[in-house]
Amino acid sequence: MGVSAQDVMKLREKTGAGIMDCKRALADAGGDFEKAVKILREKGIADAKKRTGREAKEGLIAIAFNGDRSEAVMVEMNCETDFVSRTEKYQKFVEDLSEDILKSGISRPDELSEDIKKRIQEMAGSFGENLILRRIARIKKSDPERSYIGSYVHLNGRAGVIAEIVVDKPEIIKKPEFEELVKNILLQIASMAPISVSRDDVPEDVVKEQREVFVKQAKESGKPEKIIDKIVEGRLGKFFSEVCLLEQKYVRQNDITVGKYIEDAAREIGGNIKIKSFVRFKLGEE
Repeated sequence: MGVSAQDVMKLREKTGAGIMDCKRALADAGGDFEKAVKILREKGIADAKKRTGREAKEGLIAIAFNGDRSEAVMVEMNCETDFVSRTEKYQKFVEDLSEDILKSGISRPDELSEDIKKRIQEMAGSFGENLILRRIARIKKSDPERSYIGSYVHLNGRAGVIAEIVVDKPEIIKKPEFEELVKNILLQIASMAPISVSRDDVPEDVVKEQREVFVKQAKESGKPEKIIDKIVEGRLGKFFSEVCLLEQKYVRQNDITVGKYIEDAAREIGGNIKIKSFVRFKLGEE
């Protein structure tokens, strides 16, 4: 029997599958729309193994909060093409997935329930692309009254940040000046990609590796042995100023550090403000 273009487009809209796949499914189903939907979904699951080897570096980063905003989850869901990531269907799927992961309590992709795995697999089948839940980050308030969780999604879902900020007086959190400070800090993290709040938080193995690199560079450049330690400490200081949030130059006022900005803003707001922790995702970044 013939398959109408209208039915093909209707099936494509419902499933997100390609035009030719929709046409074949309708032909195989004898024109039965629901049966064609089932065929496409089954085909998606059957073809999943073929897709898993394909690189998935596009996608979206989404953030979900629980009801009282005491906990947040950020997920990176990858697909193969920017075309798919920009569809309303994919965006809704990632948004719903982040909320389900928040409720589930899991913190790693390898902890996914079979139900969520199946949903990802079915969605991959409907798009005909490899979909990968690449990573999950979860932040909970450390203090119910004095802790605040801020979030920011940057570049239409290509970068995201969640951070916990702690204050000494609960009323500070309700001030518009505090809201402005949080927004500025989240933008700083998203755009300048620090790896820690302060140098005390930089992992020891990272510091060790950087020190070894700087020592080697100094020796290879022929610097006298007696000044190598001083050179290395200077280069480490520059490294910390680039990767530690509080030591970075503040993007909106380049002559001060982020630490100084927070200190000045906190004084004006009337209390102490501390960035306790943050997580930053950038799409496809290792």
